[in-house]
Amino acid sequence: MRLAEPLVELLLKEAVDYPRFAVALKAIFVEAAEKILEADAARVTDSSISTLSGVHRKDVRAWRLAGKALPQSPNLNAVMVLYTRWANDPEYCDAKGKPRVLDRVGETGSFEALALSVSNDVHPRTLLQELIRLGVVTQVGTEGNSDKLMLCTDAFVPKAGFDEMLRLFAANVGDHLAAAVHNIEGSGDPMLEQSVYADELTPKSAEALSALSRQIWAKAFHEVVTEATKLYRRDKGKPDANQRVRFGMYYYKGTIR
Repeated sequence: MRLAEPLVELLLKEAVDYPRFAVALKAIFVEAAEKILEADAARVTDSSISTLSGVHRKDVRAWRLAGKALPQSPNLNAVMVLYTRWANDPEYCDAKGKPRVLDRVGETGSFEALALSVSNDVHPRTLLQELIRLGVVTQVGTEGNSDKLMLCTDAFVPKAGFDEMLRLFAANVGDHLAAAVHNIEGSGDPMLEQSVYADELTPKSAEALSALSRQIWAKAFHEVVTEATKLYRRDKGKPDANQRVRFGMYYYKGTIR
């Protein structure tokens, strides 16, 4: 659970809630179960994958027939549904197709009416708070007692380079975790996966160690890249050149928990 905590925080900040993540995890469990069964030379069937993974047999069958990830849940996050309707539904757009500024409350054509049409399980006020937190909606003024709300249509457009950052995040953290799991399983030679931990430090001391870590990384980076380039040029094209490596380093500071 400690391992998953920072990932869940990132998911929630990007409006990926538990139901959507749980659906996405199904495919990972199915793929992992199939891989384990094959490695054990066991019979791979819908039932054996379902038994090992805990994923319902009908979902396993759908995944195996399609040969790809399981379809996403039709029950989209209420925030995303509301955003999509406000941005596209003619009832909430002007003559040019632009999302209208909405009254916060009202019987028809208001934010409250829109929120209630999207979900009866989440109070409009709760949805509004989440939309404001995500930067999707801003309050632009008031008329009498009715707040005016504006949709930020570019709010869910990723920041420049954000997709690339996520790919690097997945690759780096994924391989780090894979190395740690390999060592825990005790299969084969152990991989380098160690760290230095210190606590009861002042902010100034933590910053000093951060600077030192960057200096050490710069030197290690140069040496490993130089050697990797030389070996790549030597091995390129050989029939057994089927290995990949990733060498990394991380530094984290935070308050004592």
